[in-house]
Amino acid sequence: MHQINRDDIKKFIFSLRNPDGGFYLQKNFNQSTLMSSAFSIIVLELINSKDLLDCSTEGDYFLKNQDEKTGLFVDSYLNLENEKIENIELNYIHYQTTAFSLSALDALGLHPKYSLRFMDAFRGKEKISKFFENINWKNPWHESNKIMFLLQFFSYEFIKMKNQNSLNNINIIFDKLNSFQDPKTGLWGTQYKASTFVSMAAAYHFLIFYKYFNREINYPEKISTSVFQLQMGDGLFHPFGGGGACEDLDAIDVIYKVSSEVSINSEKSLKDAYSALLHNYDGKGGFCWAKRPKLPFFIGLKYFNPRLNLFNIGMIKWIIKNNYIGPLFPFVKEDKIYKYSNWNQMKFNIKQSDSWSTWFRLLSIATIERLLPNLKKHDIDFKFRSLPSIGWMQRE
Repeated sequence: MHQINRDDIKKFIFSLRNPDGGFYLQKNFNQSTLMSSAFSIIVLELINSKDLLDCSTEGDYFLKNQDEKTGLFVDSYLNLENEKIENIELNYIHYQTTAFSLSALDALGLHPKYSLRFMDAFRGKEKISKFFENINWKNPWHESNKIMFLLQFFSYEFIKMKNQNSLNNINIIFDKLNSFQDPKTGLWGTQYKASTFVSMAAAYHFLIFYKYFNREINYPEKISTSVFQLQMGDGLFHPFGGGGACEDLDAIDVIYKVSSEVSINSEKSLKDAYSALLHNYDGKGGFCWAKRPKLPFFIGLKYFNPRLNLFNIGMIKWIIKNNYIGPLFPFVKEDKIYKYSNWNQMKFNIKQSDSWSTWFRLLSIATIERLLPNLKKHDIDFKFRSLPSIGWMQRE
């Protein structure tokens, strides 16, 4: 097992540099977007190395792509449907690009040129209530991203633009979220037959903001129990084995945010996760999304137990398709080439290192080290995001 170190991670990130500006997501495809560039910048911030960047030059790469009329950041590969700007589903990738662009600019010490005018479609109790009416809680992983975007944008306005009304809107969203939380599992969506797996990811998106704004998290022990149940025998949290950069961070971060203390059993589970995370390190500064086992027959079996909250027909079908039929008929297995946000401009091989997976796996490692500091054996002093967004962490 290789040990991570700051210099190798820096070298890996700069190996993704696009000579024409920005950073690639993965060298395999040499595709550079606003989001892939943001990932590299935030990794450098996380490992305390953003001083290697020319902040003005890097910032211009983002600022020239902010739409003046709406305030959204729109990648040059994409077009914006202005007349339907309030439809987050239709404009999902623009909202996502804007979220990461704001984080990258903040890491660089810069601000957007224009106000976030697109948020006018969501201000006030009536508009927020209408927005929540269209949330499909059967698919909380995807839907929670939309809510997270709004929370991040309102938070940015409140903290950076001193917009007090944005705090009022944040509290309206919290009240709405509380009304949709499942008291049985502590998660969002399980009462609508969503799996614990996808509902856990939704919790991650929300709890960032609950902790930042000191809102009480209801049912913390049930949340913790629900999430620990997801851990596989390999120490990570994906039923295919080998974990997943997103899913592992989601689970580990949620555990940290609801844990007041670490029990003996929890400590062992977190140590297992920590060791498994390091197995996704390539020894040259990068992390891959996942290293799937060739024969995953005995992974994910706990989902088949009807006595556990994990039991979910949709998950069972998914696991059977990949873990049991897949080894016999590989064409039905999970594709090793992912498309981030299902966008062809952001392809990556899950077995090879990329900036997104590197960021998330480093965040997972840093989070576990907060709970178990004696695990640290490297030279990195992690610096989390300072604004509530992906990559933010509450103080110890």
